[in-house]
Amino acid sequence: MITNRHRSLTAILWDSVSEPENLLQQSWNSAVNRDKAAYFWNRDDRDISWLGVEDVPTLRKTLSEGWPEGVAKLEQIALRELASPASIRRRRIRSDQGDEVDMQAVYRGDISRAWTRTRRQSRTGVRSITLVIDLCASWQVSADKLFWRGASALRLASELLTAGYNVAIYAASGSGKPDEAGKVNVAQFIEIKGEDSPFDIDRLAALTCLPGFFRTHLFMGNCFAVDGLKGTVKDTLGKPSNEMIRDAIKLLPIPQNAFVQQDVLDKAAAEQWIESVLQQIEAGNLEAA
Repeated sequence: MITNRHRSLTAILWDSVSEPENLLQQSWNSAVNRDKAAYFWNRDDRDISWLGVEDVPTLRKTLSEGWPEGVAKLEQIALRELASPASIRRRRIRSDQGDEVDMQAVYRGDISRAWTRTRRQSRTGVRSITLVIDLCASWQVSADKLFWRGASALRLASELLTAGYNVAIYAASGSGKPDEAGKVNVAQFIEIKGEDSPFDIDRLAALTCLPGFFRTHLFMGNCFAVDGLKGTVKDTLGKPSNEMIRDAIKLLPIPQNAFVQQDVLDKAAAEQWIESVLQQIEAGNLEAA
């Protein structure tokens, strides 16, 4: 785990997806905070809108084995064709010899530029892309809506990889004032796909298209962060904050030009966010974060 702090913001980069699972075995300053973390880790309302599956045992099994049903659904997101990082274009060149003559240039006496010809020109664009999925949402947001967060990022990542890009993916959450005193802000990140690692879309769908990972693992992470600052965890764990995610990236070894997901809660918003990212990539705009 890498932790950095700036003023009230605590930024955490977990070493792996499994690291938060072991937090209950760590040393805690407050038994109250640890008990709240244990409650979130084991919370089982048997309400599919909370975790995205029937219960906690099913969630843990799905996180381990993957969620192909989610993959089938996310593949329905419309996405236009994307050019490869290196594209070949034909450019017209003016010179004193070529395929076509410009008589106006001849009349002007500009013989050195009177002829034109076409030449194949390779233009290399951005090759490495980092996507940050905002998993955080308030408790009222259902699993059906949160599905589109992970779905849009994975659909985009799949297309980028097919086009020849290198893609890294981070899962993230930002929580404003998850402590009773209201003095703490927390942003958490986990690299769920490295730039050079395989794209296990079934397992990534389980991690990001179901809210269960966020509402168990990262809820415990919030509790642990507040406890580390000797605060008391608020029952509601504060308010979701996309801004915290953007600010925290500057404090951690995460590419500073990462594309941070916007507020995506339905298919239309998913397609709009994907298109906005594609436009920035094609324009060479990497000041995304």
